[in-house]
Amino acid sequence: MSPRPDIRGAFSLIELLVVIAIIAVLAALALPAFNSIQNASGLTKTASDIAGILEQARAYAMAQNTYVWIGFRKDGMDSLTVGVVASKTGSSNPSANIVQLGKISRFENVQLVALPDFGARPATNVTQLSGASDPALSFTSGTNTFNSQVIRWNSRGEARIAPSQISRLIEIGLQASAAGAIRNASNAAALQIGGLSGAVIVYRP
Repeated sequence: MSPRPDIRGAFSLIELLVVIAIIAVLAALALPAFNSIQNASGLTKTASDIAGILEQARAYAMAQNTYVWIGFRKDGMDSLTVGVVASKTGSSNPSANIVQLGKISRFENVQLVALPDFGARPATNVTQLSGASDPALSFTSGTNTFNSQVIRWNSRGEARIAPSQISRLIEIGLQASAAGAIRNASNAAALQIGGLSGAVIVYRP
């Protein structure tokens, strides 16, 4: 009696093509969701990094009893450059006797913007950094000149964007961008700085 042949099931070519087509459709549907998660994660990290720079600058100004300036500048369509300098002599004049603190930071795929209201973040008596421009706070660090959006810290930990005026709240609005355009209006981050307290709080929708 001859042994029974070993018959094993197998997929036909048509079945394989159907499975591949289903996988391709699911991947196409999931890709925007993955991109959205990646963009949100990138903006959260950028906001966190900038908040750290702000807090370190304030701490330095208070510890060294001096003035510290933080400048923000748009480079290209989707890059934000941040520079920090301090006065060597305790002078409030940023045009002389300053020293660069740390390296110039560059953040990609982000823009400095004025944000609409969202969530529980305070929206009254807020001064947007994106619209600030006081030549008295302009400074140059290496080959980088910051002459538009500049925050100055003093030895008491107060933050100003104009030498003669203290704002209740200064807001740095950030949105993810690509090719010079905002990717998703709801993907935003707001960093609010207390003018008198110097406290930095990050808000996300």
